[in-house]
Amino acid sequence: MENPIEEQCLFEIRSGMYGEPLTTKGSKTDDGVRLVYEWTEKHNENEKETHFIMTLIKEESKAIVVRNGDVTSRMVFEAGKKTTSTMNTAFGPIEVVIDTDYINFPGGLVDGAEISYTLDPDSGDPIRNIFSIKRLLQNQKL
Repeated sequence: MENPIEEQCLFEIRSGMYGEPLTTKGSKTDDGVRLVYEWTEKHNENEKETHFIMTLIKEESKAIVVRNGDVTSRMVFEAGKKTTSTMNTAFGPIEVVIDTDYINFPGGLVDGAEISYTLDPDSGDPIRNIFSIKRLLQNQKL
């Protein structure tokens, strides 16, 4: 394992869960085995800031996303597999099954990741989504 390299950067976050892409400050740490993205999101004045940590483990085709805010969860995405998670919300805990289609890991010209998945909450209304995070080259005003 290498010495971890951490850099402060700007990210562009895209998700079908919200309309426009979000640009936010964060950090990226690479220890040679795991790549860790850390950032915060706030989409409107009524919600509190949400802190995310996404750990990518390419050798295991796995991404782990920890979310702390109005909703708290630890979700595991494994390409081609189903995993189970609990999302703790103001309405109580919601069990979800995560069916991950694919994970595109950083490489080549792309400094970011993309996860395609379906969330199947215990209510039974599956939600398809593609989430992506991309490190922006221009680190304007960090």
